[in-house]
Amino acid sequence: MTMTFSLHESISPHDAYEGSENSFYSVSAESETAKQEMHILQDKLRIPGTDKLIERPRIDALLVKSISQFPATLISGRAGTGKTAIASNFASYFNKIAWYSVESTDISWPTFSRYFSASLPGISGQCCNSDIKKDHEIDQADIARFLVKNFAGFYAGSGSETTLIVLDDIHHIFDAVWFDDFFNLLLHSLPPSTHLLLLCRSKPPSPLWRLRSKQMLNVLDEKVIAFTLAETEVLFNSLNVSPAQAIEANRQSFGRISKLLQLADDQYSTLPTSLV
Repeated sequence: MTMTFSLHESISPHDAYEGSENSFYSVSAESETAKQEMHILQDKLRIPGTDKLIERPRIDALLVKSISQFPATLISGRAGTGKTAIASNFASYFNKIAWYSVESTDISWPTFSRYFSASLPGISGQCCNSDIKKDHEIDQADIARFLVKNFAGFYAGSGSETTLIVLDDIHHIFDAVWFDDFFNLLLHSLPPSTHLLLLCRSKPPSPLWRLRSKQMLNVLDEKVIAFTLAETEVLFNSLNVSPAQAIEANRQSFGRISKLLQLADDQYSTLPTSLV
């Protein structure tokens, strides 16, 4: 397996679905009084594209090792450090993938839980979302039942093919009242041959962070995923920029991919506008 890196860090989900009949589908949830309909935007469940790639075998090796030793991996770094690109390229090696790009509007439990269900392979998003409770009503027992229902098919399925679940930008829901309970239960209830990949821009709340010491969570931070000098030289060579400039560019950027691309463009004027 060879890791690659996209020059685009991510493709952000957009709400521009007007005029397209296929850009969303609806999920119905029954309550005690009436049926409520919620639109699920498919853009938030799509894996970002992986065009214009360079290989990063070092990151490849780290992720493969992490999957073999931990049920979950967290990639942490500021915007422009390449988190989404790393995850998107890694996901391309799996046949069974669940991708959910979390937004700030997903902080409510009814919204998040429906999107989470809809992202899972083989889950319709309907059978597991009846009687959705509001944030102040949800408790650990409710979350546990939710996870059991969603993962029932995973436990019953045969074969050892790995399923990768990617939750991008989870920093948007760090302040959710249910966050700690959900992710603690999620990591402890992941089915066999299922790996959770979490992406965020800042350090997660302490309960999730402490799972590192319990061998439940591996962390790749910004320093780990930053481009090394050797990787910067490969990048500059692929952009037809002199590798001799890589040392200074790597020093100025601290290996941050967005800054590397800016330096390559600003100083040497070699990048197509589509890459910046």
